[in-house]
Amino acid sequence: MLLPLLEIFNNITHIFWDLDHTIWDYSTNARLTIFELYEKHEVHKTTEHGPEIFHKTYCKHNDLAWENYRKGIIDKTVLRQRRFKDTFIELGMEPEGMYQLFEKEFVEICPTKGHLMPGALEVLNHFHLKFDQHIITNGFKETQGVKMQTSGIHHFFKTLTNSEDAGVQKPHPEIFKIALQSAGAEIDNSLMIGDNYEADIMGAYALGIKCIFYNPESVIIKNMPEDIVVIRELGELI
Repeated sequence: MLLPLLEIFNNITHIFWDLDHTIWDYSTNARLTIFELYEKHEVHKTTEHGPEIFHKTYCKHNDLAWENYRKGIIDKTVLRQRRFKDTFIELGMEPEGMYQLFEKEFVEICPTKGHLMPGALEVLNHFHLKFDQHIITNGFKETQGVKMQTSGIHHFFKTLTNSEDAGVQKPHPEIFKIALQSAGAEIDNSLMIGDNYEADIMGAYALGIKCIFYNPESVIIKNMPEDIVVIRELGELI
């Protein structure tokens, strides 16, 4: 693994990062927020299920909603309507009124949580004087900047390319082209690092950008190109 890692950085001057699940620890921050909302709104009075089941059920519907959002099956409005409403319905709770409140407060609170993925801060510091660093994200425009500010990483990045501004989402090649243009970068001197194989890696790779697949869960990918470097820990990049 050492040799491919060394080789992939040859001629690289720009590094493009995914944000959620790659740098910003969405899973931890969302879990903390869900537990806060569960307690604040005394959800235990309306369901026999505890906060762990509530959180697990939310994660299932959130992941499904985001998958459909990336595929263009639903839009942002529907995503925000569905994930908590479907959670409430599955757990036998009356969703009307409450799911809108949960969605509103979740979007307000979750981005203010500052947990980062293990090793993220060390890598960003290590790369700071070596490369120009950038963000390419499918996350909601109004939350991504807040996440970067409150977690103390905003200053590491020269540009932030958001799918809402770009008009397309990863893995569409256009968002990567927009990010390259915004950064003043070229395909040959750029590197993409992300945790979502389809959106981050195959999207960038299809355009000819070098890629590092951050795969902490050791997800098995069939027929992955040999020139894509895989890491399990961000610390491997140092």
